[in-house]
Formats: sequence, C-alpha cells, structure tokens
Amino acid sequence: MSKICQNELNPDQAPAFIVGRTEQWSPGDLIYHQHTKHQLMYATRGVVHALTAAGVWVLPPSRALWIAAGTEHALKVKRPAETKVLYVDSSASNILDHQKCTVVNVSLLVRELILACADLPWDYTINSAQSRLSLVLIDQLQTLNVAPVSLPNPIDSRAVHVADILRKEPSNREPLAILAQRAGASSRTIERLFLQETQMTFGAWRHRQRLITALEFLAYGESVTNIAFEVGYESASSFVAAFREMFGTTPARYFKMN
Repeated sequence: MSKICQNELNPDQAPAFIVGRTEQWSPGDLIYHQHTKHQLMYATRGVVHALTAAGVWVLPPSRALWIAAGTEHALKVKRPAETKVLYVDSSASNILDHQKCTVVNVSLLVRELILACADLPWDYTINSAQSRLSLVLIDQLQTLNVAPVSLPNPIDSRAVHVADILRKEPSNREPLAILAQRAGASSRTIERLFLQETQMTFGAWRHRQRLITALEFLAYGESVTNIAFEVGYESASSFVAAFREMFGTTPARYFKMN
C-alpha cells in the first residue's frame, strides 16, 4: 500500500513522548513492520485493515486503533483513506494496557485531542502546553470502550481455506458441511479447529465476519438494505437486529459520536 506522509522523519526517533502526523493511504502492496513506540491511529476518511499474525482489525471512521509497540503489522485499504497517527513513547505513564492491537470507540473530546496532537511539533519540551495537552489525551484514552471489530485468524490450512471463502464471499450462506467439503475436511474438524485456534465457535466467527464486512460497506455509504443482502442476511430487519446486538447501536447511528 502506497503512503504519502506530511512528515517523512522517523517518529520512533522524535524526542517528544507523543508525536503525530496525517497519512494518506491508497491500495497497494502490504509491508509488515513494527515501531518502538505505540501507535494510535484515527481514521478521518475510509476504512483501514490492520493485519497481524493473530488476526485482523478493521478501523472504520470515528474509531481509533491502538497498536502496541513492537507489534509486527501491515496496514491495508481497499479504497483511498486518511488517518491521523500518533506515536506514543512506550515509557509514558498511564498508557493503555492493551496488548498488540485494539480498536476503541472515540468520544468527541478524544477526537479533538487526537486531531490537535497530530499537528504538534515533534520537539516540544516536558511541562510545555503541548506536553500537558498530550497528557490529557492519555488520561482520556483510559475511559474508552473497546469496539468488537477484531477477527482472529485460524492457523490450520483447512480452516484458513474456509475463512478465505467467507471473506471473499460475504453473502455465502452455504452450511458448514458444504464449506468443510470444499476445504477437504469434515464439519466436525472445522468446528474443532475454529474453536481451538480462534477461541470462537465457527458460527460466532462467521457471524462476526459478516458484520465486520457490513461495517466497511456502511462506511462507504451503501444502503442498509443492500448491505444486508451483500453479507448474507434474508432481510434488512434481521441485519439491523444482529448489528445492534453486536455494536450496541443501529447502522444508521454507528458513525455518530458521543
């Protein structure tokens, strides 16, 4: 994935304990990498996928993605996107106690703090106004709820094959027995592999995959009715009910901030 940054300096070497920049993303090759600092990424436009060995996290607009220092990851977009990215020194006190990757819901206050901190100079001093603003952001991050937009990856090639089918065919409604046959395994084997390797039943994994895919369609402005059929629901009402159960709100209100 190609990237154009406002500031091409290495943020891992910046002296301030929180520095940021705006990044424009376009579809392209995936490059796995890691940082010595934590990252907090906020999507101002488009949808970003964060891939790690453990799974996939989807970052929709109005949410933020925390990537712990040292986590090897790659970022992917299907359409152009824009993000504000903050790099947080791992020695900073009172930072989020999340491991690897986590997507969190963002309040209006935290959104404004992220936008402000992304534009700070990279050489501000301790006890400066910029430093105090950064500390307010760190404190506010503790109050945010985790958004259920992660999907753990299976490992066994047969389970991976089933997962790939459902990612490529989100409207697929084939029973597990058929999907397992396509992967050269029994339905019992696929059930066991998903439970062992993702800590989710196959049905729960499939359910979450559908709704995460729906979230991306929603971010690009597709209608609820079209999305419902694109991810395999029989009606818009059944889709809305499932969406509300997982995300705690309706599709129409999901991108409205508190």
